[in-house]
Amino acid sequence: MPHSPVSPVTESRPEFDAFYLASRRRLVLEAYALTGDLAAARSAVADAYVAARHHWRKVSRLPDPEEWVRPRAWAMAQRRHVGRIWHRERGLTAEQKTIHDALHHLSDQQRKALLLAHLAGFSVEQVARELGVSTTRAEDLLAEAERAFRARSGAEGEVKEALEGLAPIAEAAALPRPFQVHRSGARRRRLHAVSGVALLAVVTLLGGMFVVSDDPEAVAQARDRAPQGPPSASEAMLLDAEQLGVLTPKQRWRQLSTTDNTAGSGINSVCQVTRFADTNGAGTMVRKFATETRPRRNAVQTVEISRSVTAARRAYATTVGWFAGCTEARLQLLSAYRLSGLGEQAQVLKLRIPNKVRRTYVVGVAQTGSLTVSTVIETLDGSPPRIRDTVEGLSRAVRGVCMSAEAGECPLFTRTAPVLPPLSGETPGTLAVADLPVIGQINKPWVGTDPVSGRNNVAATTCDKTSFGKAGAPRPLTRTFLIPQADLPSRFGITQTYARFPTERRARALVRQITDRMASCERRDLGAEVSQEVIEQRGYRGSQWAIWRLDSEISEDRTVGFWMGVARVGNYVAQVNFTPAGENDVDADTFQALVTRARDRLFELPRSSR
Repeated sequence: MPHSPVSPVTESRPEFDAFYLASRRRLVLEAYALTGDLAAARSAVADAYVAARHHWRKVSRLPDPEEWVRPRAWAMAQRRHVGRIWHRERGLTAEQKTIHDALHHLSDQQRKALLLAHLAGFSVEQVARELGVSTTRAEDLLAEAERAFRARSGAEGEVKEALEGLAPIAEAAALPRPFQVHRSGARRRRLHAVSGVALLAVVTLLGGMFVVSDDPEAVAQARDRAPQGPPSASEAMLLDAEQLGVLTPKQRWRQLSTTDNTAGSGINSVCQVTRFADTNGAGTMVRKFATETRPRRNAVQTVEISRSVTAARRAYATTVGWFAGCTEARLQLLSAYRLSGLGEQAQVLKLRIPNKVRRTYVVGVAQTGSLTVSTVIETLDGSPPRIRDTVEGLSRAVRGVCMSAEAGECPLFTRTAPVLPPLSGETPGTLAVADLPVIGQINKPWVGTDPVSGRNNVAATTCDKTSFGKAGAPRPLTRTFLIPQADLPSRFGITQTYARFPTERRARALVRQITDRMASCERRDLGAEVSQEVIEQRGYRGSQWAIWRLDSEISEDRTVGFWMGVARVGNYVAQVNFTPAGENDVDADTFQALVTRARDRLFELPRSSR
C-alpha cells in the first residue's frame, strides 16, 4: 500500500536539523550564563527553536537564523528565572562557582554585552544594535563588564575561555531531539491556524512574543470561527498620543514605538531594575511617547499580563518597589498618593533628580485583575504634570484595558489621597536611599549598610549622649548611609538608630530627655553652639519630631558641625545624625524633611507594637 504523503508542516527539514544541532548547545550556554538557571535556560532554548521551526520559511531566509532565535531564548530564560539563587545545579566546581559569582554581580546590560561579544562573537557595532544603545555606550559597557568580570573571577587569559568553563553544565542539559522539535512546531502551527486572529495582537504567548500567522487564508477562516466574548489585552487598548494630551494640554505628543519588550535592554525608565516585574508573566506591551515642543517630556506606558491575580499583585508591588527603593544617584522620592476606585490597587509617586538639567518623574501604577498597568512621565527642565492630570492619564490607561479578559472591573470614579511613602524594599522602619538628600554637586549614589546593633549609638551627639539601651529599648538597630564613590572625609554620612520601647511612655521619656539635654548643652559645654531648633510635639497621627544644629569647637581654629533629629511614632523612636563635610552640607528645611521622612518610615512597623 502506498505511503500517505507527509504534511509539509510535520516533515523533516534537513537544513533546520543541521542548524538546530549545530547551535543549540551554544545557546543553552549563553542563556545559562545569562541567568544562572539551567532549567530556565534549557526550556527557553527549546521553546525558541520550536518557534523557529514554526516560522522556518521566514527564519531560514535570514543571513543568520541564530540571531532570530537568540533574543527570544534569552528573553524567555529571563522570564522563567524566578529565583535569585545562583549555583542551584549540583556538582559545580570551584572555578565554575567563581565564574557564576562574577557574572551574577554584573548588571543585566553588562552581562549581555559580555556574552554577546565573547560567546556569540558579536562586533561592538552588533552589540550596540542588539542592546539598543550607541556604539560608544556599547564600548563602555563591554569595557566595564570585562574589568568587573576579571576582577571577580581572577581570569587572566581570554574572557571567552573563562566563560566556556560553564560549557560542561550546558552540555549535560537534556534537550529535545530534532523530530520532537518538528512535532512541537507542527502542533504550534495548527494551534495558530485556528486562533491566529484572536492572538494576532495579543502578547499571551510564553515569553511575551507577538504571534503572526503565515497563512492569510487560515487567518480569514479563524476570524469567522473566533468565539465572541471579551477581548484579550492588545496593542489597540494602549494609550495613543491624543489621549496622552490630558497630561499636558498645551503640548502635543508623538508615539515613538510599541514593543513586547523582549529586545534590547528591556529597561524603559529610571529605577526599573529588571526587564519584567513578573518574571513568569504571559506577556508585556510597552509604548513610548515624546513631546514635540519644550519642555521636553518622555512617557512610557507598560502593561504586564500575569497568569493569575495573585501574580499580578506581586508584579504591582515589584513595580512600585522599583521607584520607592530607587538607588539612582541624586534621585529623591518626594510624595506618594493612593488612588481608590482604580482597579484593585493604584498609586502615584513623584520623584526628582535635581541636576543641571532638572528631571522630575511622575509614576502611576495600577493593578486590575491579572494586569499591571504603569505610566512614567519624565519632564526635563520644566514643571511636571499635575498629580490630578497624572491620575486622569493612568485612569485612561486602565479604562483602555478594562474590557480585556484579564482585567478586573472598569473604573467608574477615582479618589486621590496623599499617603505615607510605600515600602522601599530596604529595612522596614529605616530611611531608604530614595529618602536621602542631594548633597552639593555630588553625582554619586548613597549606599546604606545592613542594620547592626545600636547599643553603641553612633547617631548621638556630644550634647545628648543618648543610649537607647539605658533608656529601656532592648534591641536598638543602627544603619549608616555613605556615598562611597565620592571623595569625602570618613566622618561624612548619615546614621539612623531606632528601637521599640516596651511602652509609649518610655519612648516619650527618651524624646523629652533628648530635648532637655539639647536645651542645656551650651551651659554644660562652652565649646558647643546649638541652633536651628524646631520641635513638633503634636505631629501626624500623634507622632513627635525635632531637629537641631550642633557646632562643636574641638580646637581654637576648628569646629565640627552636626545635624541631629529625633522622631517618635507610638513606642518607636528614631534618632538621625547627619555629619557634613565642608560645603557638602544641607539647610534646615532639607534636614527637617529627612527627619520627618524617618518619622514616616516608623509607620511601616507593626501596629500591634506601637
